[in-house]
Amino acid sequence: MKQINKVLVANRGEIAVRIFRTLHQMGIVTVAVYPEADSAALHVREADERILLRGNTLADSYLNIDRIVEAARESGADAIHPGYGFLAENHLFAKAVREAGLVFIGPSEEAIELMGHKTRARKLAKKLGIPVIEGTTGSAGELMTAAEKLGYPLMVKAAAGGGGKGMRIVESASSLEETLEMTQREAGNYFGNPEVYLEKYLENPRHIEVQLLADHHGNIVSLFERECSIQRRHQKIIEEAPAPGIPDSLRNKLMDSARILAEDIGYTNAGTVEFLLDGTDYFFLEMNTRIQVEHPVTEMVTGIDIVREQVNIATGMPLSFTQDEVRLNGHAIEARIYAEDPIRDFVPSPGRVRLHQTPSGRGLRIDRSLDGQGEVNGMFDPMVSKVIFHAYNRETARKKILEHLRNYVILGIQTNIAYLIRLLESPAFTAGEVNTSMTRQISARQSSNHDSPVQFDSLITLAYLFSHTNGRDRINIWQQIGYWRLIPEVKLRINNETVDKRFMYHSPRQISIREDGRYVRCSLLSREAHRMLLEIEGILHTVYFSADNGEIMFHYGGNTGRVSPPKYMDRETLGHLNENPELEGDSMVRSPMQGTVIKVMVNAGETVNKGDTLMILESMKMENKVSATAKAIVKSVHAKAGEVVADNAPLILLTGNLRD
Repeated sequence: MKQINKVLVANRGEIAVRIFRTLHQMGIVTVAVYPEADSAALHVREADERILLRGNTLADSYLNIDRIVEAARESGADAIHPGYGFLAENHLFAKAVREAGLVFIGPSEEAIELMGHKTRARKLAKKLGIPVIEGTTGSAGELMTAAEKLGYPLMVKAAAGGGGKGMRIVESASSLEETLEMTQREAGNYFGNPEVYLEKYLENPRHIEVQLLADHHGNIVSLFERECSIQRRHQKIIEEAPAPGIPDSLRNKLMDSARILAEDIGYTNAGTVEFLLDGTDYFFLEMNTRIQVEHPVTEMVTGIDIVREQVNIATGMPLSFTQDEVRLNGHAIEARIYAEDPIRDFVPSPGRVRLHQTPSGRGLRIDRSLDGQGEVNGMFDPMVSKVIFHAYNRETARKKILEHLRNYVILGIQTNIAYLIRLLESPAFTAGEVNTSMTRQISARQSSNHDSPVQFDSLITLAYLFSHTNGRDRINIWQQIGYWRLIPEVKLRINNETVDKRFMYHSPRQISIREDGRYVRCSLLSREAHRMLLEIEGILHTVYFSADNGEIMFHYGGNTGRVSPPKYMDRETLGHLNENPELEGDSMVRSPMQGTVIKVMVNAGETVNKGDTLMILESMKMENKVSATAKAIVKSVHAKAGEVVADNAPLILLTGNLRD
């Protein structure tokens, strides 16, 4: 038996905080590592000890194997827990930890290397009789040739990939070469291996995964399955356990296949085997040799602390339960909150969080990287927190997590909370009829107001008007009469869209707003530092707000509104007028986010059309295209590959004078 008294967690954010929680319960001392950019992060403050990693790049910090191992030695740690992402599935890291005489809280480096190479893992699964999707490997040229035989659509996947990265759909031969290039570049950047392969693309499959725990005594136990089909850009955003509508016969096949694979490679510690379901057929997808982001839903329905079991397994202890002792208890749903803007095609939204208030209640669990105001840094993953709810059945869990998401307040950055609400409210999710293409069918607009007598923009307009009153009930009678007679209008910019509203001002605490041809009266019942209580036709509404650089941000029912006085429409509105409008005059294309320039696609003097890619930016571990919104000539380029640009920074100057 190995003794573990102190553990260094080679990670950050919510997973580091979550691992610390169990370690503290076990009486184990915790050590955090961090770069200067994370000096105020929650995981740094939650740890018993902390060690600074010099440098502000991922390569210098969370991906620096030598420095992390050195930090563990400096701290006197007995073991390292990798969490997920970063070095968690790097076999060289696991090897370096063990060669340093430390305990790696995870599987062997041999298992990590084997399952981390997706093509080798596919071959092994096929040899063991586990179904795999048709695919092929080879050089870029060989893949171009093989693609015609496989037929479209196809999936280009990184051989060393994982976590939804390094995956792209190809609909036709015309885009294959560019997609291969982009995926190879992403694979090289994220996984240090540019190798990719092709796989037949299943149009509407389900993504089901089986959680495993295996000790060093030959015990391999599956903790049932999770439904992970709701994804966007191959990133899971809503997960649940157990998967709805899975018959026991299929569930048993999935769990048996997962255990057979783990047993064949002598797997130990926590791992997850992922499958795609196409009707009643299932196919091996990959094995993640680490703890998963979505592990909380499994913990909630089984009552098993997976991190605790990981630590115990690493010390040489047997599992504390057998397969027959694992029971399903109720249903759990998890929703991931990301710093991204759904209205702007989900571009990353790093920045300063001005207000952060989380809900609370029985059955609710929130794993988070923030505990109040703080910075969401564009250099890291965009996930801010995970909201998990456990109930005795699926529908209760669905309704309760919706309630808590509506009461989850984050102001200062844009988030996907309203989009999560739309997904959870959708008829498909309610019926448990989900698949991996579901997010393409759900609008990214704001979620509904439910019982509100007015639309979201009207409610936010009312909140904006009340935010400018001094709250006193006494007012000059002539002002009352004047406002009653004039029926003023207000023009605002709400989330970059111009809104015109007519209203009647009765008093500093009573305003009526025109909605659907009639005036609806609203009363301000109370106003505090960041919260106001409104009554609209007998229904109470709590609105949160925070001021930032001349704008006021509002939150209501999961929706957020960034409100400012109206501005003239910029030239991007031309993009909505016709198929390929011609730009008039000059227009500066600015960065939609803070990020790093990956590639500049145009040069000065070139003509571009609407939709053409001008530049590729990377922010929060995602590549984003900056596209032209009209036909124009590139007048000048103001950023180069490798350069870090700020939000709204000038990138490319376009001119509409096509005769120049």
